[in-house]
Amino acid sequence: MSVFYPANIFGIPVQKNYVLTVRAVEYLLGFPVPSLNLPAKSVNTGPGFNIANALSADLPAVFPQEVKNVLKESAPILGRIGTNLKINFNVQSFDPLITNFMDVTWQYNNPANAADAARGPQIYDNHLYYSFGGVADPNENAYLTHVCNLDRVAQAGRNRNVPLYFGEWALSTNFGASDAFLKKWADAQKRAYSADAGWIFWNFKIEISNQAGDTARQWSYVEGVRRGYLTRDPSKLNDPNVCAPYIRR
Repeated sequence: MSVFYPANIFGIPVQKNYVLTVRAVEYLLGFPVPSLNLPAKSVNTGPGFNIANALSADLPAVFPQEVKNVLKESAPILGRIGTNLKINFNVQSFDPLITNFMDVTWQYNNPANAADAARGPQIYDNHLYYSFGGVADPNENAYLTHVCNLDRVAQAGRNRNVPLYFGEWALSTNFGASDAFLKKWADAQKRAYSADAGWIFWNFKIEISNQAGDTARQWSYVEGVRRGYLTRDPSKLNDPNVCAPYIRR
C-alpha cells in the first residue's frame, strides 16, 4: 500500500516530515523501522487496543517535534475512525507503507528531490498527456516518434526517482485521430509507460451521452477496450513492434 504526497509546495523539510510521520505511525503500531534503526515496539493490538493512546505515546528523538505534534493532534480523529470502521490494527502482519511522491521534474520553484526524504520504501509518479503542453507537434508521426523514444524512466533513474510509474495518461490528442492511429497510440504509450513500475490510465469509465459527445473515445479505459484500441489484457499490446519504425538509432 502506498501513501501519496502531491507536487512540491514547501520543499524538502516538509517532504521529510511527511515521510517521518508515516514511519512514526508504523513504529507506534508495532512495525520495525529499519531505515531509522528502530526495532519493533511492543504493542498489544488485541482486544481493547486504543489507537488514539498508541499514537499519543512518546517517540524516539529521531522524530522532530513537528511530527510528534501532528500525531498527537490527529490521534483522537484516527481513534474514532478505527472504532467506527472496526479496523483490525494487527498491522505487524502487513508490509510497510510505500511513500509516494511526484518525481522531481514535477516539483515547483527550487525543485526538491523527494529521494532525499526517503526513509524506507518509496515510489515516484509521473503524468503525461500529449494533448496538453505542446509535448510534440500535433500529428501522428511526431506523437509516435516522441513516445517511442521517451526518456522519462531513464531520467528518473538519474534523479534517483525509481521505481517510477505513470499515474495519469490517456489517448487524448490535440488533432483529429483516426481509429487506426489510436490503436497504435495506445500500444506505443503502454510500451513506454511499462518500462519501470507500470501505469494507471486516468479515467476507467466516463459518461457516454449527447452532452459528453465523443469524449469517452479517447478518455475512457472501458471504451478504449471496447473499441479495440486497448487490449483486454492490459499487459499485452495489439502490435509489440509498434515502435519499430519510430525508434531513433
